[in-house]
Amino acid sequence: MAKLKGPLMSMDARGQLGKSLVFLGWKGLKTVRSHVVPANPNTTAQAAQRTIMSDAVSSFHDSAFNEVDRAALNVLASIQASVMSGFNSFCKLFIDNTRIENALVLPNNLVVEDNTGGAMDIKIESPGTVACSFRFGSSATVMANIVPAVKALGADPYTVSLSGLTVGSYIYIQLFTEVAETAVICGIYKILVLP
Repeated sequence: MAKLKGPLMSMDARGQLGKSLVFLGWKGLKTVRSHVVPANPNTTAQAAQRTIMSDAVSSFHDSAFNEVDRAALNVLASIQASVMSGFNSFCKLFIDNTRIENALVLPNNLVVEDNTGGAMDIKIESPGTVACSFRFGSSATVMANIVPAVKALGADPYTVSLSGLTVGSYIYIQLFTEVAETAVICGIYKILVLP
């Protein structure tokens, strides 16, 4: 990339010139580079990856995620090594698990009931009957407490009853599974324990 002073006998030049040169600004500098047409060989592997990505985006938008679920996905994204949104975190997990052919469980619509005196009942909707557990703790990165989730056959939600929680503090809770070849894509919910 060449640095320019007065490109094309003007103070500034932007855009392409005859499909051979591209004039642009870069970090406050006036520069020019050769025009490059990106390669798009449209291989079988590329088509498969595009299909998985399209499925991930569709699953996110078609799911019954409400604002609470989306906030939980943002909390999950906030503890990742790279900066990303809840949407990006969901898509990454979806793509990674689809590539290794894991069955996916996409829980949504978490509801907290009877949140009084350091105890609460939690329900989260999810199709299927995969054995799951809830992990919870005092921060999004330390959820050492594990309690099996209860789910009856059919479309009933996963449920758990928690007690002995510190009133006035937040708990972070997430649904997960240890069933082989199955992945639960679930955000980390932040819940205030009420008196």
